[in-house]
Amino acid sequence: MKKSTRFLTAFALICALMAPSLAYAAEESKETAPPEVKPIEATLTKEGGFAALQIGKQVFVYNKDGQLFQTKGKERIGELKDLFVIPYGPEKIPMILIKNDKNGYMVFSDLWPKIVPGKEKDTTDAYYSGRIHTSARDKVVTRTGHHYAEKIGDEVVAYTANDFDDLKKGFHESIRVKGELRGLILYDCCPYLVVDDGKETLSVYHAGENGPELASSIEFK
Repeated sequence: MKKSTRFLTAFALICALMAPSLAYAAEESKETAPPEVKPIEATLTKEGGFAALQIGKQVFVYNKDGQLFQTKGKERIGELKDLFVIPYGPEKIPMILIKNDKNGYMVFSDLWPKIVPGKEKDTTDAYYSGRIHTSARDKVVTRTGHHYAEKIGDEVVAYTANDFDDLKKGFHESIRVKGELRGLILYDCCPYLVVDDGKETLSVYHAGENGPELASSIEFK
């Protein structure tokens, strides 16, 4: 038993003497052969003065001055399907369509100044503008209930509440176009109607001064 103990003690002593050399060799190995770094999966999409960068499952949206917003959280991240731009008065607003594993095809934009006081300079949060459906729908209601769209005959009609504080006061017609209803998205309380009107892309309409106007298109069918 003592012999074994002595053997272990001697072995331990040898290990102790060798430890600095082993540590040095390990450090030298780290310097000469750094660990392999996996490549980043990233794609860049550009449209009308804006760019959307996908890194992994997150999407970051930029203009010439820097980042505007990004997707984050497991229910808001996913594969970028399209970057499209809509008119809002004299401004141009970038929107992204992403495919979320749980919630399907979702549209996001930058935050609206009116609903986020104090966050005018926020460059990370995004606003969930609405959903795009993979097939035609008879009716779509926005999450706030202030707008809805429905199929009537061969047309799609979008409606807006007369009083956002009292929905019992009814709705008025905002947009009417021919086609199949595929979605209803919002920016600053204004409805944008998404329809399949026989083109290779989905069409996005808004209410112009003289009736419905084509605002944008989405690369998605």
